[in-house]
Amino acid sequence: MSDFFDPEAIVRGAGAAKSAFDAVRDLLGVFKDAKELLPDDRKAAAAAAIESSEKQIAIAEAQIAHALGYQLCRCSFPPVIMLSVGTIEDHATRSVKPVYECPSCSINTAGPFRFKRTKPVIRVNETE
Repeated sequence: MSDFFDPEAIVRGAGAAKSAFDAVRDLLGVFKDAKELLPDDRKAAAAAAIESSEKQIAIAEAQIAHALGYQLCRCSFPPVIMLSVGTIEDHATRSVKPVYECPSCSINTAGPFRFKRTKPVIRVNETE
């Protein structure tokens, strides 16, 4: 079983996937800039194709994150990857559990309970 489940390989694969997503995002940025050079009758089609590609990338990124065990917030579609921002004590199990927070809507998995924040608040600018 240990031959099948190699944590180092998973980490390397996740890093490679992130690099691939970053490269595709950079390429989309080039396409956005190049879209302005197109004739007016082609700009709308190019804009629609770029928007569709961005949505598909976000969906794929969320699917990979979910497969890797990340928490997802359903405040929008595609789902937003929640970030670990602190810990909370679980009195029932007498353990400390992580708290995840959505960078878009600020909902966290601690609910109405207080938790110990270990990372600063990060907000995603929705207008980019």
